[in-house]
Amino acid sequence: MQVLAAPNRAGLFINHCKNVLKKKPSAILREILYEYLEKVIPEKQYLEAKKLDDEEWNRSVQNRLEGRAIAKIVNNIRKANISEAFEDDETLS
Repeated sequence: MQVLAAPNRAGLFINHCKNVLKKKPSAILREILYEYLEKVIPEKQYLEAKKLDDEEWNRSVQNRLEGRAIAKIVNNIRKANISEAFEDDETLS
């Protein structure tokens, strides 16, 4: 989701977020959006959407962790292959 705002007022918002609130403007907009939705959307519907978002976030984090673990294993295998003398294997002939 993107928000287009007039440049001068957007500048005021960006400066206020960074200098006064010490947060990124996108984080503040997200907080405002979520607070608004909590007020205007039926609670059950909002909580269901939040639950789905949380599950998706957790899957994303898990995928990143697994990807890093796999990359670490591959790097260790490559380092081991480089540092050890490779002997011809009869099964490769």
